[in-house]
Amino acid sequence: MPQQSILLSVGDDSADLHAAHLMRALRRREPAVRFVGFGMERMKAAGLEPLQESEGSAMWLRNILRAGHFRRRLKLCEDLFARGEVDLFIPVDYGGFNLYVCRAAARRGVPVFYYIPPQVWAHGRYRLKKLRKWTTRVGLIYPFEPPLYERYGVEARYVGHPLFDELQESPLSDETVARLRERFGEELIGVFPGSRLQEVRAHARMLAGCCRRVRAEAPDAGFALVSPPRILPEVREQLRAADAPIEVLEDVRPAELARAARVCVTKSGTVTLEIAAQTTPMVIFYRTNPLLYFIALGLADTPWAGLANVLAGREICPERVMARDEPDWLAHQTLRLLRDERAHAECRRALAGALEGFAEPGASERAARAALELL
Repeated sequence: MPQQSILLSVGDDSADLHAAHLMRALRRREPAVRFVGFGMERMKAAGLEPLQESEGSAMWLRNILRAGHFRRRLKLCEDLFARGEVDLFIPVDYGGFNLYVCRAAARRGVPVFYYIPPQVWAHGRYRLKKLRKWTTRVGLIYPFEPPLYERYGVEARYVGHPLFDELQESPLSDETVARLRERFGEELIGVFPGSRLQEVRAHARMLAGCCRRVRAEAPDAGFALVSPPRILPEVREQLRAADAPIEVLEDVRPAELARAARVCVTKSGTVTLEIAAQTTPMVIFYRTNPLLYFIALGLADTPWAGLANVLAGREICPERVMARDEPDWLAHQTLRLLRDERAHAECRRALAGALEGFAEPGASERAARAALELL
């Protein structure tokens, strides 16, 4: 039997991590399988043969300006499909580019397993029609997703969230958590501005203002931030320019900082799930420009931006989508969770309840099984 080839495509660090776990699960079941595609360091370590070096994640506007780059990537995929060199295409997240590759694969009869498809439950339900036409099966990571996909006729399999595979395979360091608590004290506040440099630039000044206001009322509060290593120097510069009283930590995982912290202030996104897994109360924000803010109001299909609130079906952590900097609101909510024991305890209980039955490892194995059925 000839060696089977799987094409994979990701666009950011978190998808690279999830795809690497999936690759290892696939290889445990099919040791001879070959992986090619677009990935980053973790996928390369798991055996990916890169078709083109990744430039890392970027915000939507920069991606528009890189249209030629993506056209060349798409042409590479189309050529592979035309030559019959791909037996299965597995896109991971990254809806904009990956949907074009799904269409190219479907036209050539190549099966597609879309692992972690675009979050159409939050916005962009029109993409469900594309997923129905251009994918063979999708692997869903949230328990509330399957009914929506079934309603649109998309073949879907709920596999669970791969974050909990990572937490099981690489347990958090109790020593690191204890060291952080000893160093910063009982009023440590974890700050999570986003994993992209553009997000840090957009949020640094507002977070600096929030931290200064909190410290004015809570002098013992300490502030710490973790960042992907590739943007660490720029993050330090952005915080320095904003005069932010936030210490940047190295060799500390986001979940370790979240476990050590009493409260977290975070941009919405997957990191809110990492924080929720530690049952640490958090204040969630999403900052955008005024035009996109009003567009988003019309397109949003869920009233919440934070995944913990989406899972709970109600607001258990304070959150706000902002069209301008609102450091006062962030500081007010942070101080409430920091000092109000009842609010803090209630938030912890609600987070534990929201994750009950969901925070289970094994997603990568279940996704691998669902994908290999298509070969």
